[in-house]
Amino acid sequence: MKRIIGCGNLLLKDEGVGIHLIEFLKKDKLPEDVELIDGATAGFDLLPYFEDAEKIVIVDAIRAEGPPGEIYKFTPKDFDTDHTLKASLHDITLDEVFKIAGKLGMLPPITIFGVQPKDITWGMELSQEIGKILPRLAQLVKEEIKNA
Repeated sequence: MKRIIGCGNLLLKDEGVGIHLIEFLKKDKLPEDVELIDGATAGFDLLPYFEDAEKIVIVDAIRAEGPPGEIYKFTPKDFDTDHTLKASLHDITLDEVFKIAGKLGMLPPITIFGVQPKDITWGMELSQEIGKILPRLAQLVKEEIKNA
């Protein structure tokens, strides 16, 4: 099974980009072996989805220096530095989830798409800048999962 996991907090506008992407992708016809997961702010609760996965694509907001809507693509290996990249705005970092999954022997091939948010204040709608990149983000994610 291939899985697309959208992470984020829907109550903090652009922080919920991963969840909004999952809802966007639900309108597409995806292959039967692709499962869409609303990962919310699950952290370690994502581990069961790693166990039997052939490939995982994770989408989340990321703190970076780029302009709002900038899309970054990386893998868990990109976390192997002395200065861990903070790839999530949640309490548990993806790095911690990947390390535990690796120790448990259940770390499938993973690609992460991080999106630089514009606005992470209270609200359930995406900013205009982030909303308009959803089609391109969806295309990148579908291409990545298809090529697994």
